[in-house]
Amino acid sequence: MTHSTNQGLGRQSALTRRSFVAGASVLAAGMLLGGPFGCSAPAEEGAADTSIEAEAQATGKAADLVFKNGHVQTLVNEGDVAQAVAVRGGDIVYVGDDAGIEAFVGDATKVIDLGGKFLCPGFMDGHLHGPQPYYEELFQIAIPEGTMDNEEYLRIIREFVEAHPDDEVYYGGPFMQNAYLQPDGSNPGPQKEDLDAICSDKPIMIRDVSHHSYWVNSKALEIAGITADTPDPDGGSIVHNAAGQPSGLLTDAAKGLVTSKIEVPYSTENMAKAYEAFQEYCHSLGITGLTNINLSGIELIHAEALHNMDARGDLHLRQRFLVWGQPGMGYEGIKKKLDAVAAYDSDMFQTGTVKIVYDGVTEGATAVMLEPYLPAAGKGEGWTATSDWSTEELDQVVADLDKNGYQAHIHAIGDGAVRASLDAYERAEAANGKRDARHTMVHVCAITPEDIKRCADLKAISNLQFLWMYNDPLCQLEAAFIGKERAFDMYPAKDMLEAGCLISGGSDGAVTAYDPLLEIEVGITRNSPFPVEEDEDHYRWKEQGLTAYQMLEMYTKNVAYENFMDDIVGTIETGKKADLVVIDRNILDVDPKQISEAKVVCTVSNGDIVYEG
Repeated sequence: MTHSTNQGLGRQSALTRRSFVAGASVLAAGMLLGGPFGCSAPAEEGAADTSIEAEAQATGKAADLVFKNGHVQTLVNEGDVAQAVAVRGGDIVYVGDDAGIEAFVGDATKVIDLGGKFLCPGFMDGHLHGPQPYYEELFQIAIPEGTMDNEEYLRIIREFVEAHPDDEVYYGGPFMQNAYLQPDGSNPGPQKEDLDAICSDKPIMIRDVSHHSYWVNSKALEIAGITADTPDPDGGSIVHNAAGQPSGLLTDAAKGLVTSKIEVPYSTENMAKAYEAFQEYCHSLGITGLTNINLSGIELIHAEALHNMDARGDLHLRQRFLVWGQPGMGYEGIKKKLDAVAAYDSDMFQTGTVKIVYDGVTEGATAVMLEPYLPAAGKGEGWTATSDWSTEELDQVVADLDKNGYQAHIHAIGDGAVRASLDAYERAEAANGKRDARHTMVHVCAITPEDIKRCADLKAISNLQFLWMYNDPLCQLEAAFIGKERAFDMYPAKDMLEAGCLISGGSDGAVTAYDPLLEIEVGITRNSPFPVEEDEDHYRWKEQGLTAYQMLEMYTKNVAYENFMDDIVGTIETGKKADLVVIDRNILDVDPKQISEAKVVCTVSNGDIVYEG
């Protein structure tokens, strides 16, 4: 089915759940292929060009930007393909064939001949932590991504400390926990003594790649009051060395013992500089929108930096901006954060979502599981991990958010965390009634078959990190802690989609790379997307691979739906905002291993060309 000429001035209807899950083969028969949710009925032969020209002449306005002679994948449905798109005032005003586009070309129109290249909605990332690596690179300790050598960590930290003798706190990252994995499967982690040798009179705090663990020196432990007798907090661990003393590794809630006593300095001005660099990189990847996770405790600094960019006309990443809900805050405490950032709401910056971290990570033995970890996790018999959220508090906060029209976005890695999240969503619905809540679980690494069905029935969105779905070093660490069978049974994406679950794509960047083309490839192959490795066996449950079109949906229209932006972006239709990406090849019609080799040629945000490769 090709895209018929459609030059209407407004959007007829919002994206429905049925078109949201359009990629699922078992649901294909239920997709709407025409009418308000698909392409419009074709005009009578010979009439289309006349009506197009009449509309263009009647408005007296040519388009600002025209793309023609391309493969335009609109994402309205899989068969909906056009040749040309016209943009005026940031909006899409025409989607159709090359013949019809000529009526929108004026003297000042920028015309781009795509030469058969692939144009689709701009990529969106449904779980992205934003500019932290850029802030670290500019103002903090910055360890290059992928570094897995303790001596290299120490060299970088030492050089920064020596270059910044007046700093009162030293912070940065990331280190990799699997850099300390031993042949027997145990993992002692980094040691405080190494940091003490660099600086013993000021606190040093180094985050791991997942943001779930801190490596700290003795001074930081002293300020936090952590000793050999300090009990583990719920939802976290104070790792001890062979002598029974804190080793300097703190996981999840345990790192809060330090951050509650030691403030890492941030400024709005510096944050804006980090966002500018982050935005430029996102555009080079074709990313035009995201769910912004930012950093807990400094949400307002992030919001102010983005607002200042927006006010100058320099914000070109459309985002759903989250605030963090912590145990003990209650709904009223969270509401104060929501109100503070809502003052900056705009077309490019939207709020109303709360990030809740229910559990930790498998490689830290803090992901809440239904079945115990293995002894290699070092937590003793029967350890399934705990949450610092009680069932009662989680249920109450989620119900209150739901009652007041807010969206919850719960970090849930273990199958126990997934179950607790679904329980909270189910109880909120029972208390408040059904509504278009779009509550989300992020990661959903382990999920039982019965909870897959519940997830679908509740219409809860699962934001999945597809780059995690192959046998990489972290997978090997997960296998060491929970066993290979359980580790390789993670991420049943195909089963979830076929059951009717709503799935969106996210990277968890900068925990891992946030290149959508890499993620799309892994979602199809379930193997490494990297040179050499992609020709080797790094498969992780390859039977759960999805189609290329399904994966493209994950990183466009499905994130738009997650972010309540499906009425303005996510598909290429007249009346929608022109957030677009041009790729040098048709990624739906190549060997999946070529997708990661594809190049972003052009990125358009709100009608403006923001990147040309």
